[in-house]
Amino acid sequence: MAGINVNTSNSNGWLTRFNNGCIPRLYITAEVDTVAEFDQVTLRHWQAEGFDVTFLPFSQAGQAYRNQLKELGKNLHLGEYFAIVAYGDAATECLEVFRKQSPRLCALVAYYPSAIPDPTASFPISLRVVVHLAGEEVGVTKTTEVLGLQGKRRTRQKRIGSGKGTGGSLELAYPSYTYADVEPGFAEYDLDEYDKTAERLSWSRSLDVVRKGFRIEVDLEKIWEEHLDYEFKTKDVDKTMATMVARPYVNHIPTLTGGVGKKDLHRFYRDFFIPSSPPSLSMRLMSRTQGVDRIVDEMIIAFDHTQEIPWMLPDIPPTNKHVEVALVSIVCIRGGKLYHEHIYWDQASVLVQLGMIDPKVVPKEFEKMGVERLPVAGAESARKALDETAEPSNELLSDW
Repeated sequence: MAGINVNTSNSNGWLTRFNNGCIPRLYITAEVDTVAEFDQVTLRHWQAEGFDVTFLPFSQAGQAYRNQLKELGKNLHLGEYFAIVAYGDAATECLEVFRKQSPRLCALVAYYPSAIPDPTASFPISLRVVVHLAGEEVGVTKTTEVLGLQGKRRTRQKRIGSGKGTGGSLELAYPSYTYADVEPGFAEYDLDEYDKTAERLSWSRSLDVVRKGFRIEVDLEKIWEEHLDYEFKTKDVDKTMATMVARPYVNHIPTLTGGVGKKDLHRFYRDFFIPSSPPSLSMRLMSRTQGVDRIVDEMIIAFDHTQEIPWMLPDIPPTNKHVEVALVSIVCIRGGKLYHEHIYWDQASVLVQLGMIDPKVVPKEFEKMGVERLPVAGAESARKALDETAEPSNELLSDW
């Protein structure tokens, strides 16, 4: 049962810096016999992030597989490490084998294992671990100990809770998460159980653990700023698109404008976005938050509506009104290129400033219910975003 190296060269020139300059070796293991049977999209995603990927087949539980896991780090040189991303029953085996110290293993990601170790027992402090659970139950394995001697291993089924808050974090001794309304297989694109939302959330957590294990540093801000420079300063559509993955998408949430795939997105940038910026357009960055694979910008944009702006105000002729609005952009980056942009703003505030919505004009059925004005604001919302003391709070609350 030999590992199969599936790595390809980084054609996009994506560079990472890792501890001691060593190659980040990543093993992916799942309960299939060959690499061809495993999800090829997932393999490509890890390759794009700069990892030297090797696939380990897992046909059935057994000592031969466990021995192979224990041998993975033995031929590495001083300062070299490896990480494992495991799925299903292979994840169960990896969690059990690596409960104790493994000097060369720096990160372990376990997707929907059928059983997990004792929830009160932690892993070695040098090992980064994350467990992604799915379904309603999971086996919990404990080993009895009498007078310092290990007894039998017992596995009992336990219900998986909903987790804390909305993030699904579970109160285990090692980082673990649950995902609502998904089944094992949710992170593999080629399975019927695939769930896009859960896969994306778990991917960010997994990538974070693996990068931290290897001490990889990535300058996402540089990538994002280069894209913005081509988009707004040089206004070069082709160079803008060159900063993006093979199938990117942009979604302006309030107006459903943007595009999916390079063909539609290139047309959108060329014909509707880049040439439509009014000369008066200004953008003021308020905050920037960088995660493992995304950047969140909070900004104020201001402009005089002297020309049609298809991405924000499609088919609305110029009003010559001044607009100020808070805007939030969530940018996801994969393999050194932009994967997608989600952009949000308060469209009601924009329409109020253009005179297209009058807060004092209330539909008759709501007037009968005592409603005196619509709960929307104009440029005040942008001013209060910049300075929390610029406008009073709770003016729309009649009982305040």
